[in-house]
Amino acid sequence: MTKYLLVLIYGLGFTSAGQAHHGGGSYWTEDQLVGPVTGTATGLSFNFPHVSFSLDIPDEQGNLVNHTMSIRWTPTVLRRMGWRRNSIEPGDKLTVTFVPHKQDPTVGALRSLVVNDVPLAIEPPAEED
Repeated sequence: MTKYLLVLIYGLGFTSAGQAHHGGGSYWTEDQLVGPVTGTATGLSFNFPHVSFSLDIPDEQGNLVNHTMSIRWTPTVLRRMGWRRNSIEPGDKLTVTFVPHKQDPTVGALRSLVVNDVPLAIEPPAEED
């Protein structure tokens, strides 16, 4: 009986940690949507656990500021939506909408993406009943 109780407590601890990690509320300023803004791709990290990419976006003075965008899906989910390792290549024109990180406005949680004037899906289609 004690063994089962320990397994239950252990499992509940991981559930809470997973919710904290995937909740996002402690990381992102959901009420401060930025964009759409356009910049130039500098790299793509098509790796687990989450795909991310970087781009240079000009600031108000015209200086290029490097930003990193996080996509909440794994490469497996994005592949099902048509993504590949070369979906974003250095030099591509990117237009993004994102919510900034609470402590670093150059890091964002991606909300929309257009690559070379072609929209690229960042959310899987809704499942039909």
